[in-house]
Amino acid sequence: MTAAKKDDWLEVFGRNRARLFGIAYRMLGTQADAEDIVQDAYIRWHNADRGEIETPAAWLTTVVTRLSIDRLRKASVQRETYIGPWLPEPLIVDQSASPELRAELKSD
Repeated sequence: MTAAKKDDWLEVFGRNRARLFGIAYRMLGTQADAEDIVQDAYIRWHNADRGEIETPAAWLTTVVTRLSIDRLRKASVQRETYIGPWLPEPLIVDQSASPELRAELKSD
């Protein structure tokens, strides 16, 4: 594979990365699990026979969805024994807030 072709496939993955993370996060509820799924999807993308892939975005979405479902199935046994509620972990978007604002928000 030429370097230009490799860069094209990296660019395709990069353009879809945020959407793939969003899918995994909504399915799994934690940022760490979503990042793991996106990384696993990248490994599969890197090893895939790209000549067989007609629509890269759809292929990546399918891989992330299936990996997330597998992760949920493995976690279901653990969640069955947990008594408390399962809430998604908050996703922090704005990290540019001043320390004063963060301290004020933490006090709430």
